[in-house]
Amino acid sequence: METNSRSLRTILFTHLGLGIILWVLLDAIACYFTALYFTNLVYDKWLLDSTSSLVKAVHVGNNTIQFDLQREAIDMFRFDENDKTYFKISSKRRGYIAGDSGLIDSAYTNEEPQLTYSYFSGSKIRQATIHQNFQNIDDTAIVTVAETLIKRAKLTDEILIAMIAPQLALLIGALFISWLSIAKGIKPLTDLASAIESLDQHNLSPVSLDGLPHELRILSTRINDLLQKIRNTLESQKHFISDAAHQLRTPLAAILLHAEQAEMAQSSIEQASSLKSLHNSVKRAARLSQQLLSLAKSEHNSAALEEFSLFNLSSLARQTAEDWIHLALDRGIDFGLNVTDQNVLIYGNERLIGEMLSNLIDNALQYVGLNGTVTVKVQYVNDLPCLSVEDNGPGIPHSERDRIFERFYRIPGTHHDGCGLGLAIVEEIATVHDARIFVSSGLNGNGSIFSIYFKRPSVNNSGAYQ
Repeated sequence: METNSRSLRTILFTHLGLGIILWVLLDAIACYFTALYFTNLVYDKWLLDSTSSLVKAVHVGNNTIQFDLQREAIDMFRFDENDKTYFKISSKRRGYIAGDSGLIDSAYTNEEPQLTYSYFSGSKIRQATIHQNFQNIDDTAIVTVAETLIKRAKLTDEILIAMIAPQLALLIGALFISWLSIAKGIKPLTDLASAIESLDQHNLSPVSLDGLPHELRILSTRINDLLQKIRNTLESQKHFISDAAHQLRTPLAAILLHAEQAEMAQSSIEQASSLKSLHNSVKRAARLSQQLLSLAKSEHNSAALEEFSLFNLSSLARQTAEDWIHLALDRGIDFGLNVTDQNVLIYGNERLIGEMLSNLIDNALQYVGLNGTVTVKVQYVNDLPCLSVEDNGPGIPHSERDRIFERFYRIPGTHHDGCGLGLAIVEEIATVHDARIFVSSGLNGNGSIFSIYFKRPSVNNSGAYQ
């Protein structure tokens, strides 16, 4: 990924500065053409006046067009400190009469004066042409006066310099004001960046929203939400690790104790008893480890969401229940499955839902005792997919129903084997699926019923299930 080491202030100033410079350059071009226009306006008037004065020296004599002007007057007419002045008198019938014969006659026939650019003696010139008609001799005099462009260029440069100087001052001022404005405008952003940069794993306090514009308030709010999630995750991890270490300490100590007893056993009977106890402790530690892993997996909501798909809850319940039939029979428990024949479709993580059902079944089998009854049901309740596990065990007091989903919590006086993680896993998985859990008493107030209600799957605008 390409990185950009430039600051936002530099990037904004570069783009804005280039825009201002381009605008000033365009304005300079406009200034040039403005200066050129007014220069031509001034000198074209002089050129037309000079042409008109020569027209007055053209007259008819001996039935032809004549031009009478003294040599001194012509020299005075041509005199110019900067430019060279040319003229030409001709007629349609006689052709060239006087002046500089190399000047090109205009093909323009209107009596109105004509101003054009041309070339003469290798130099670009500006020339004015006037056609004077003489009706009595049926002829037209063509009077052309031209000059080089030195004065015009000089005056254009002077006007342009006079106009460009304020433009340069405006450019410098605009760039300076832009730099200050950008610096002030992005100050809240730089302050926010500094506040975020000061955060670390030991300091995840929310960034302040004071003085922030609307756009940065939105960003800061999202950042604070993320920081809150990180704080919650870290706190949850600390709590989880602390509780896991505490819970694992007991079975691991028991394993060590039974192993030592087996080593020091004086008879095969004592050794067999110690090994049996060791085996039970290992099973308990393995079960605890498995539940800790399940709880950790269910907490990764984003990863679980990526595995969501549409599946039949009835089929999943049948497959999961089959895994527990043998254990139920060994304990003399009547294990039943009441699943509707129709497909009960939900959108979720099939692996996690299976884990959730296994924990509910395991919890029920732990507490019903011999000759107990456990029933798994899948049905529609109030048009919502519902998964429930019912047992006829001792039940759960109302005062404890809010606490049984806490991690490692066990109802006081409980002597059954367990670590208090099964229902915590159930709640985590239900939360991931936005499902609701209800705990109620069984028939005639005996036993417990855990009912989980899922949302019916829907199709979004892109055609995918959600």
